Amino acid sequence: MPPPPLWIACLPSQPAPARLEPPAALLAAHAPAVAALEDAWVADVSTTLRLMGGRAALLRRLWPALRAAGWARVGVAPTALAALAVARTTPADGGWRALAPHTWTDELDTLPVALLGAAQPHLTTLHALGLRTLGALRQQEAAALAARTSPDLVQALRQCYALAPTALPLWQPPPVFEATLELPAPTADATALTFAAQRLLHQLQAWLQRQRLGVLRWALGWPPHALDALVLQHPTPVQDIVRLQRLLHERLARLPLAQPVQQLSLRTLQVTTHHAPHDDWLRSAPTTGAAGWDEVLERLQARLGPARVHGLALRATWTPHARQQPRAPDASAAPTPPLPPDSAWLPPWWLPAPQPLACDGSGRPLHRGQPLRCLLGPLRLRAPSGATQLGYIATDGCSRVLWITRDDADGARRWRLRGVYA
Repeated sequence: MPPPPLWIACLPSQPAPARLEPPAALLAAHAPAVAALEDAWVADVSTTLRLMGGRAALLRRLWPALRAAGWARVGVAPTALAALAVARTTPADGGWRALAPHTWTDELDTLPVALLGAAQPHLTTLHALGLRTLGALRQQEAAALAARTSPDLVQALRQCYALAPTALPLWQPPPVFEATLELPAPTADATALTFAAQRLLHQLQAWLQRQRLGVLRWALGWPPHALDALVLQHPTPVQDIVRLQRLLHERLARLPLAQPVQQLSLRTLQVTTHHAPHDDWLRSAPTTGAAGWDEVLERLQARLGPARVHGLALRATWTPHARQQPRAPDASAAPTPPLPPDSAWLPPWWLPAPQPLACDGSGRPLHRGQPLRCLLGPLRLRAPSGATQLGYIATDGCSRVLWITRDDADGARRWRLRGVYA
């Protein structure tokens, strides 16, 4: 059984912002069908009402966002024209009103006829006939009413009462997201800029959700000087506004501004299809307030610089400490090559350069002044140059497990620390 129809209409409220942006993207985050209707915007929330937790929960979530955008006069009814008529009864400074599901036609009958847009050109005639409410207008014979006014009024009245379908040209999001925000006052503070950019990020999130896309690269600038002052990128498609905001704050906090910013501009540079993340021991969905693995890497790169944060890739070689090589964190990982059977014994973390180890009087290697005890070994290793070494797994007095090598070249025994076990 299909859900009962329900529409939301919103009108501009007073005081209006300096630049009133259409709320289409905001409504599209909560409804699949959004359209412009006369001087308002309407959205069909019939199919998403249950997902949002019901009508009251949807309004509690949507109305504050509409108020912040300057569209705080909201009406709710089973048809688009009825919702628009109800929205026109709300105060000029904002408010919302909803018609009861079972008595909505009776409530609609009591509203003034002037609230129906198609009746505006015929108000003088309608008032002369004593037709001042929608209920009185509905009681008239359709042919006689059309002869005295116009067929458009009769059709609009039928659509208002759900007696005829309403065909509206639906809003389609642009192929590339681009939005500009005028700041109340010039500022060079990173926290203030991040807070001001929240409105742009909310619009971006609504656009991405509407398109079922995730952003890979996007730019924030301040026209007309630097349209791409900050270019931000992600290894995987992102829709999460919290993650976008955190990365933006990290980058802005480390960007010197030559002069205060008066205007912000945000646009997408690369988007792709967004899928729910896979369950993974390292990339699992984080708990509330926690950051995921990809987000941690992004923020570390923003703080330390891309050159100081890298991933690891495996390559097939008989030299254990040469099997790991650095790669960019956002680079696609190559398939893992086949490794020798002894790879299961090798440490997960290799030192960038071997550390020489001192020896005690009996020739045993020392680590931080403590003698090492052999757990496994020796394993004969052959370097590409042909030199031979022996590898050992050893532990010290603090139960740290280490990978060490012994080199007996030139008749001198040398011990080196190569890797560490977690």
